[in-house]
Amino acid sequence: MKKSVMILTLVLAMTISGSVLAAGIKFDGSLKSNLEWYRDLEGTIETRPSSELSLNFGLDTAGEKTRAVVEFGIGHKNNQGLDLDLDPSNLVLKKAYIETDGAFWHGGPEATTRFGSLDIDYGPFSVVKNQYGISVSNMNIGPVSVKGFYGIPTQERKSIQGLRADMLMDNIAAGAALVHDWDALHVAVDGAIRPMEDLILGASVATEIDLRSEDVEEQEEGQEEESALRHMFAVGAQYQVMDNLTVRGGYKAISEGWKPEYLADKAKKASDDRGQNWIHESERRNSGFYAGIATNQAGIQLTADYDQIFDEAVLSAATDVEGYNLNVETVLAVGGEEGIKTQSTKLGVEKAFAVMDGLDVTANYSGQWTPDTGLVHTVGAKTKVGFIPAVKGLELNSEVTVSDLETIGYQVGAAFKAPNGIDLSIKHVGGNFADESIKTGTTAKAGIAVKF
Repeated sequence: MKKSVMILTLVLAMTISGSVLAAGIKFDGSLKSNLEWYRDLEGTIETRPSSELSLNFGLDTAGEKTRAVVEFGIGHKNNQGLDLDLDPSNLVLKKAYIETDGAFWHGGPEATTRFGSLDIDYGPFSVVKNQYGISVSNMNIGPVSVKGFYGIPTQERKSIQGLRADMLMDNIAAGAALVHDWDALHVAVDGAIRPMEDLILGASVATEIDLRSEDVEEQEEGQEEESALRHMFAVGAQYQVMDNLTVRGGYKAISEGWKPEYLADKAKKASDDRGQNWIHESERRNSGFYAGIATNQAGIQLTADYDQIFDEAVLSAATDVEGYNLNVETVLAVGGEEGIKTQSTKLGVEKAFAVMDGLDVTANYSGQWTPDTGLVHTVGAKTKVGFIPAVKGLELNSEVTVSDLETIGYQVGAAFKAPNGIDLSIKHVGGNFADESIKTGTTAKAGIAVKF
């Protein structure tokens, strides 16, 4: 009965959204279904089905000053089969809000005001999740941009509010964020200045002021002092010595055992790191200097970095020689009892070859040396078939990894998007690998996704 009610509700919503589309109501979403088979080398077969659903409703009023967004989705991935099990306990409201653009008084500054689910990201040390309330953003007062929010209290937490102000002028940028959650006042300040054309100086500070006076009084004197001094700060500089030479350096420190309450998640890619990744690491010092140099000589990009927090130095070089992409990187342990010690060395070569019309092959070699595994060689190739009409776009790949004469592993795979929209892929991994985390066996996948 519940499932029937849910299906009728969805159909009604789609019907209404379609009939009043001209009035500004929008409806979209996505549905994904995947079926994966895995067979290990002993012949055991495991089936892994999964499905995902997302529904979004939007409304724009005249002049597009006001917007409303409602987003539904399955609370967790369904792994019991292809049945989506659309009942009220599974389909949850993920986000709902109303936004409007305009000033709060005649002649005042424009701003965007939101009521409902909030997305608060005031910097890497001021990210607030799962809040419902009111927020104001995009308010510019002269050179200062201001935004703030108020989170409605719930049974799980008290009310929470915050503010962010940023100033941008010639050669100067500065910002400050405050988050008050009744237990503590969280403060983050950052800024950068360009005193010279080729010199940039920057700094960021984050601290937490404990407001739980009754609890603090019960702590011992040493504990109270430690609580009051919890902080993180980083200072740095970058100088462009010449067109092909840049030097940088600075200092970072954080209180012992402290992790900022509203710290952003660790970025998966180094390029997305906003300065918070090092705090997530457990094997590091709490303070230290860092320095680096980068230069390009005769088409070779050379970099050298040292970080005292991790007791590491990284040396790397990369270049392109007649279509061959070459790179090498060495990580050195510095400052230990054994002095300078090589932790790992990586080297790689990649080249794309035009074998024939409609068939390009990209070949690659990578080698990695560590004290534990020695030198591990990996040779691979991949291509996309374009000369066979029936399977145009078929992707093929293969790879062989050699650690020693008895440790040779390989994998081969193929992926194809059929004309009917179904994604098909298969991968087989066999042999022996020095890396015990690599799982051998055959994996086949079939899936389809649709957006509406």
